Amino acid sequence: MRTEVSTAIEELGRQFDRASLSVREDDKGGAYVIIEPVTLGSRYRPESTWMGFHIPAQYPYADIYPVFIGAECCRADGRAFVAPITPGHQFEGRAAIQVSRRSPAAVISSQNAIGKVLKIIRFLETLP
Repeated sequence: MRTEVSTAIEELGRQFDRASLSVREDDKGGAYVIIEPVTLGSRYRPESTWMGFHIPAQYPYADIYPVFIGAECCRADGRAFVAPITPGHQFEGRAAIQVSRRSPAAVISSQNAIGKVLKIIRFLETLP
C-alpha cells in the first residue's frame, strides 16, 4: 500500500474515532475501506450504517469514487432513492447502495479522503 493511502486511512481512523475501519489492500497500492458505523442522521432508517470506498493508488491525485452505504438504508420519509443514489450494488461482499458524487477537481488538484467522506454525509443530510 502506498504511503499516501495508508496515511489517508490513519487520518480517517482519527476522524471517525468511534467507528471501526476495515481495510483490504488491493494489488496496485490502494485499499478498500469500510467505516462502521457512520451516522447519516434522522432522515434515514437506520440512522447509522457502514460506508465503503476504494482509495486508489493514485491518491491524492485521483478521486475516491464511488462511495457505498449499507443496502438496509432507506429514507425516513418513505421516498425512494433516485440517481445519483442507486440500490442493487455490492461492495466488499456486502449488499450496498451506491452514492455517486464525483469530485472532478481530482484531475487538477489533490483530494482528501476525510473531505470526500464528509462531502457524501453532507450530501445525504441535505438531500431534498
